[in-house]
Amino acid sequence: MLYNALLSLTAFMFCLSLFLVHRASVLENDFRKLQGDIMLQLNQPHSEGVNGKMAKMSKTREDIKPSVFQKAQSSLKISSRRVKREQNSCRVPTSFLQLRPNTNKQPDIRGNITVIPWTVSAQKGSTISQKENRIVVQEDGYYLVFGQVLFESPSTVMAHVIRSWSSSEAGKKSTQLLCCMREMSDKTYGNTCYSSGTVYLLQDDELELVIPDRPGALISTDTESTFFGVIQLN
Repeated sequence: MLYNALLSLTAFMFCLSLFLVHRASVLENDFRKLQGDIMLQLNQPHSEGVNGKMAKMSKTREDIKPSVFQKAQSSLKISSRRVKREQNSCRVPTSFLQLRPNTNKQPDIRGNITVIPWTVSAQKGSTISQKENRIVVQEDGYYLVFGQVLFESPSTVMAHVIRSWSSSEAGKKSTQLLCCMREMSDKTYGNTCYSSGTVYLLQDDELELVIPDRPGALISTDTESTFFGVIQLN
């Protein structure tokens, strides 16, 4: 009896083992097939779709970039031209004034100082004007001051001085700005003395060119030889 039971149990276990082995084989085949399908989906359809989409997106970007860049560049050029036009329209022209000797008047001798009578040779703007034999500036700022005198006195040392007059509580104050000194030759009766420089001037400052310590100075009154002027720099 016991032997028959053991024999039946052994047969049952053997059949169960065969069944399990079979199921394991089927499951393994299904798993490999499913794995192959997944790999196929990943390597072919999905890749093609991604690449195609990326290519389309890249192409779209390439199509858009030049158009956007051109519009931005065009807008920048228009803005730049507009700014330049506005700057040019608001720019104040530079003022200048140049004087030449007045041949209808004689030099004015004040003690040991000789003052050349001047008249306007060239002028632009309204910030620099003439007042008698002086130049008056109407705005604070930097100015280029220049002067030249052609002396015709032989065998002596000649010079000219450019000075400014400023108002103060004590009255008018004189400041020497430029000076030119020239030793005349015995053989040549004509010698040019030129000076120039950049100075900072205040509103209502007056400038004049004088010849010191030479009351009998002989000078040329030609426009290209003797002149005095100021140019506004800012």
